[in-house]
Amino acid sequence: MQMQTGRHWQRSVLAAVTVLVLSACNMGDAHEESLELGSSEAELSCQVSQQCADGTSITCGSASGICASGADNGGWVECNGSRTYCPTTTPCTCESTQRTSQGYASGFNCPAAWSLAEENALVLAEQACPRGLCNVVTTQGTCTRVNTTTMRAGFTATYSCMGPPNCQ
Repeated sequence: MQMQTGRHWQRSVLAAVTVLVLSACNMGDAHEESLELGSSEAELSCQVSQQCADGTSITCGSASGICASGADNGGWVECNGSRTYCPTTTPCTCESTQRTSQGYASGFNCPAAWSLAEENALVLAEQACPRGLCNVVTTQGTCTRVNTTTMRAGFTATYSCMGPPNCQ
C-alpha cells in the first residue's frame, strides 16, 4: 500500500511542477512583450531627406535613430554613419591637403614584407579617399627580423584625395 501512495505522491508532485512550468511560460504575455519591443524600436527610427540642386532629393532612414543631413558639398544625408551625397556634375580635382597612411606587414624576407606593407598603406589611403588618390608618394620603411623565418617591414604613403566628396 505504501508503494501506491509513493507513486501517487510522485504523480501529484509531477502534476504540480507541470502546472507551475506552464504558468511561468504563458505564451500570451511573451507575445505581448514582443509587440511592445517592436513598437519602441519604431519610435527610435528616423528618416532624413535633402533637396538637391538638380531638383532631385536623397533620403535615408535608420532603425537605430542615428540620422543627419547637411547642405555642404552640394547636400548629403547620413544614416548609421553611411553618407550619401546629392548627385553633381562637379569635376574631381586633386585637393591641396596632404595625408599620410602607414602600412606594416610580415613576410619571409624583406622584399615580401615591404610589398605587403605598401599594399596595406595604399588600402588605408584608398579608404580615406573614396573619389580616388592623387600625388601619391610611397616610402619604404625599415625591415627587421622577427624570428628565424619572418621579417617585419613598414611603408608610408603620402597623398592627397580627389574631391570634393560628391565630385564626378
